Amino acid sequence: MSYKILIVDDEKNMCRSLEILLSADGYKTISCERAEVALKVLEKDDIDLVITDLTMPGMNGMELLKKVKELYPNTQVIIMTAYSTVQSAIEAIKIGAYDYLIKPFSDDDILMSAKKALEVAELRNENVVLKEMLEYKQKGIVLVSQSHSMKNLMFMVEKSAPTPSNILITGESGSGKEVLARLIHQKGPLASKRFFAINCASIPENLLESELFGHEKGAFTGALKLKKGKLELAPDGIIFLDEIAEMPLSLQAKLLRVIEDKKFERLGGVEEISFSSRIIAATNKNLKDLIKEGKFRDDLFYRLNVVHLDIPPLRERKEDLNELIDLFLKEKARELGIKQKQLTSEAKNRLLAYSFPGNIRELSNIIESALIVSKGSTIKPDDLPLPKHEISAPIESVQKIEIQNGYAKIEQIKSKMEEELIREAVNTHKNTPNENIAKMLGTTRRIFEARLKEYGIKKH
Repeated sequence: MSYKILIVDDEKNMCRSLEILLSADGYKTISCERAEVALKVLEKDDIDLVITDLTMPGMNGMELLKKVKELYPNTQVIIMTAYSTVQSAIEAIKIGAYDYLIKPFSDDDILMSAKKALEVAELRNENVVLKEMLEYKQKGIVLVSQSHSMKNLMFMVEKSAPTPSNILITGESGSGKEVLARLIHQKGPLASKRFFAINCASIPENLLESELFGHEKGAFTGALKLKKGKLELAPDGIIFLDEIAEMPLSLQAKLLRVIEDKKFERLGGVEEISFSSRIIAATNKNLKDLIKEGKFRDDLFYRLNVVHLDIPPLRERKEDLNELIDLFLKEKARELGIKQKQLTSEAKNRLLAYSFPGNIRELSNIIESALIVSKGSTIKPDDLPLPKHEISAPIESVQKIEIQNGYAKIEQIKSKMEEELIREAVNTHKNTPNENIAKMLGTTRRIFEARLKEYGIKKH
């Protein structure tokens, strides 16, 4: 990594000497003779280390140190002075200076101090990554895979995680798309690099562009200083683009160019910045349908869809439900700081019979709410915040069905009930898209449309 160092000293010869010395050691350097000018440089450029003289006309080095630590806390500062006192050295270190060098110092002294200061900065950045990973691990990567569909998905994760290929994750809201993306990050060779998650639906278009590409000072109204975008801040890391279907077409074109050319410019900038991050995109919409409607670029789709991972909805993987319930009972109790509770058998049966239109996120919220409102050490059916219409009526006695050909009769009853349910849904929601009706029913659009055809039901 090429670090950028700002040298501030009212003696031109000192600035020039340090520029030559540090440049020869591989650093990029900028120098100025006044602290006021240094602050303007810091506004428009990304500086890793400031080396400043203590005594200068106008704003002195101590005042500059305070400003740098206030405005740019991640930037390291080394103070130089020919007039050292113990008090000034202690004050500088208290404010946040990395080192305090007394002139004249040797070339080795300043090179070693700069190297150590930048190592500390890099270590702090790595600690941020580790903290993020630890926080996410503490939340629990909830990808239980007892069901056949989830085992197949995890097989694909194991195969694709070590590769640099872009990935498209699809699945309903709440099914765990970001969780899956973070798991791929942890299992891959980029685990020690940054993971940036951007929700394309929650950020306005003009801000989303700046969030991705960054901007130069003055690029637009309100751009008061240079800002690095996520594409630049995650070198060799992972950019997770959630709700990619909501990205405007204009930004889709720019993202496509980044993927193809491996470079981009900040908003208002002309300098090309190299790009080497891996992109994982996610959506709960059918991108092929959006391509037909002209709302999503087919060339971008093929660039993102190198590996396709589809997360099945929770209602189609009921084999995982018992383990997920137990896991959330433990995790949520720990987060809430309360003793772990158990579900009564009736309460558990209610959960097992529920369709979970909100998927894993909804299950997590239901368990958390039940833990809060329940009294004693058990969670009863009434403690579960389930919609009333979702709670099944008591099953009629099987004695009403004759034993002879009993299963065939059960299938007939089930088929009739299904047909009546679908007819009622279609009549009640005539102008609602099939995908939304399917979600209300707790099934997929494919299954819903197959049943429409099977029962000869038409939407008018």
